[in-house]
Amino acid sequence: MQHAPIKMIALDLDGTLALANHQVSPRTATALETIHNEGVEIVIATGRRYRTTRFVIENLGFEVCAVCNGGALVKMHTGETLHESTIPSNEIACIMDVARHLGLQVTGQRDSHDRGGADFVIDNAVDWHRQTQSYYDANAAWCEIGDITTCADELLVLGIFNDFEPLAAFVAELQQQCPDRFNTILVPHLDTGYYYCEINQSHVSKWHGLDQLAQQFACDHTNICAVGDQLNDLAMVQAVKHGVAMGNGADELKAAAMLVCGANDQDGLLDVVDYVRNFNTSLAL
Repeated sequence: MQHAPIKMIALDLDGTLALANHQVSPRTATALETIHNEGVEIVIATGRRYRTTRFVIENLGFEVCAVCNGGALVKMHTGETLHESTIPSNEIACIMDVARHLGLQVTGQRDSHDRGGADFVIDNAVDWHRQTQSYYDANAAWCEIGDITTCADELLVLGIFNDFEPLAAFVAELQQQCPDRFNTILVPHLDTGYYYCEINQSHVSKWHGLDQLAQQFACDHTNICAVGDQLNDLAMVQAVKHGVAMGNGADELKAAAMLVCGANDQDGLLDVVDYVRNFNTSLAL
């Protein structure tokens, strides 16, 4: 069977490429830049918004394209928007009805680089829990507070910060009230001890955004190696031919991956660079 070369490596950030304070290991950064210069496109695929994705790109040391907001926003290496999937008003209303009923605060992410203004909006219909307050305190310079139901066709993804149990209850009720309309993923929020629920339209995932970008580089799933650590990486790890889970990743992701590399704080991505280079070299023999 004819094998296709790997032309693109897609990397999640938190738990995969990024270390504390948006840092990147120097050894990993050097290896990624070297293979990038050899012709393999390095791409970020993250749940982060573009501003905080930029923090990591700057520490990486060279410009790359980025799939942000869980796949709803795709940026070229120049910062130009290639693709965005905004949420229509009827979808926002469905989510907000459930969240407000349960007393949960929703955060709506937007592309401020193209639209101006704040990166995100926090709903003001219910009192804030400590997790929302903590997120606001850390990001107040880029935040607006208001009625999220008035922000249709601006918001890319909705999210809720809270403990695991309230978020699991929200997911169950949302699926009951609005079956098959949304992707909802619960992931630990960095090192805070609480969780983040990411809410996307049903067609949006990291693979959705990555596929938009791949078409710009004449790639398809056979040419891509995708690496992640959490369940919001599952769609892209399963979709591509070369799906990789970090050694520190979730067990379900490891079970779905073709390869498990080392941990992100131990330069585990060097295993991925070696795998890609060896795979491509074998095709030339």
